[in-house]
Amino acid sequence: MDDLEQALAWFRAAPKGWMDGAGNKLEATGQWIWEVIQGDFNDNQSTGQIATGTLISMIPFVDQICDVRDLVANCRNIQKDSNNTGAWVALALTLLGLFPVLGSFAKGALKVMFLYLRKAGFDAAGKVANKKAYDAAIGGLNKLLDQPAVRKTLSALRIYNPYRYLAEQIRLLKGKINLQALMKKFDELADVAKAILQRAADWGPSSIKQPIQRTIQMITDVRSQANDGLKKALQPLNDTLEHLAKRLEIEGDLSRRATVGRVNPHTIKPVTASEEAVWLAKAKPSWVDENVAKLPYPALDKLKSSHLAAIKRGWPDISKKGTRVNSAFKTFDISMKAVELPPGTKLYRVVSPTSRDNSICWMREAEFNKLKGKPDWRRHFAVWKNWNDNGEFVVYTVPPGKPLKVWEGRAASQKMKETPFSLEGGYQQIVVDPAELDRRFASKRQPTGWGYTDDDLPGDLDAYIGIPRLETNWREY
Repeated sequence: MDDLEQALAWFRAAPKGWMDGAGNKLEATGQWIWEVIQGDFNDNQSTGQIATGTLISMIPFVDQICDVRDLVANCRNIQKDSNNTGAWVALALTLLGLFPVLGSFAKGALKVMFLYLRKAGFDAAGKVANKKAYDAAIGGLNKLLDQPAVRKTLSALRIYNPYRYLAEQIRLLKGKINLQALMKKFDELADVAKAILQRAADWGPSSIKQPIQRTIQMITDVRSQANDGLKKALQPLNDTLEHLAKRLEIEGDLSRRATVGRVNPHTIKPVTASEEAVWLAKAKPSWVDENVAKLPYPALDKLKSSHLAAIKRGWPDISKKGTRVNSAFKTFDISMKAVELPPGTKLYRVVSPTSRDNSICWMREAEFNKLKGKPDWRRHFAVWKNWNDNGEFVVYTVPPGKPLKVWEGRAASQKMKETPFSLEGGYQQIVVDPAELDRRFASKRQPTGWGYTDDDLPGDLDAYIGIPRLETNWREY
């Protein structure tokens, strides 16, 4: 009894009746249990409490009550809409914390990250509704890792890169996930939940007996639908875990990277379009044309029926704003077409230190090898200074399995608005949906050898002194 009371106190102060005297203590304890179990996903717990409760296990039963609270909250959401796959994914995340494959540190750390993902919510298809939730999950993990007790635990376990370790644990866990295993853990947790709730009903006041019985029946009803619901959740659950594992690998790389470059304190801010226009007027570089009567590769102004048909067949939707490729057809001329790249195809992307490695614009290896320097790249791929400073590149290899659906064609000529200046374009560019790229098949960043400045633009100062960092900047979708 003392252990249970200490565990309940971890979540909520004892009710007044429990403090008043022995006569009301048992009934008040039942009320106390009921109030705690109704909590929604541990929102009132700090990361430090979760660390102590689930990782260090200083207070008995805290872990179990956490799981029961989350089960009840999951079942409420499923009861509202049992067809919402996202609600079943959230339940599956709760059940994963019960898998014996996880050690105490991994179990506690994953619970912290899962808490942030559940708070962000899932859409009806089971995908994390807000992709920034993965950053929030890492932020919560970092707070956990800052706890002195956790640091001691990591030292004792000889876990020197917890991010990499957790990514490995997630992949190990993924290999154990199947419908049968999830259903088994549901039944185990449901039995514990019903036993605790029944104890609260037996001890507590009459006013809570019916609500408790309705909650027990709700768990039973959700269990009757769980076979179909959890089956639908398996794929989005695995996708969520893979995204989290990749994000942890990135964090692990960053945590071990030495600082090998310094920012030039005299560097100006990234140039704006208006500033670049002033520079061009002072000294037009060789890669810029002026007063061209007719652009050689005019931009495609609307999609053809063949393009729209390809989008329906699964090619990236470049037809409208708001998509990941966001009206990218306007960067092509009329040669744009839908292409499938076979596994093993190498794609190159020229990037600046602040660019994302997995954005939309790429080129084939042959096109990259044709470039003799930065002026070539700016002219033939029609890239203004205010769009991309460059200096680095990344290589992506289409992974084994299915081909990659992309758009390919000549880069359209670009005219700078309200100026006489234009860029020729004409080299073959490729647009991909960045969500279709797998970070495991991307190279580390490499220097182009062109530097970070445009030497023929007046006033352009180098952003780096010494060796550049070449830091991966990969967005998880």
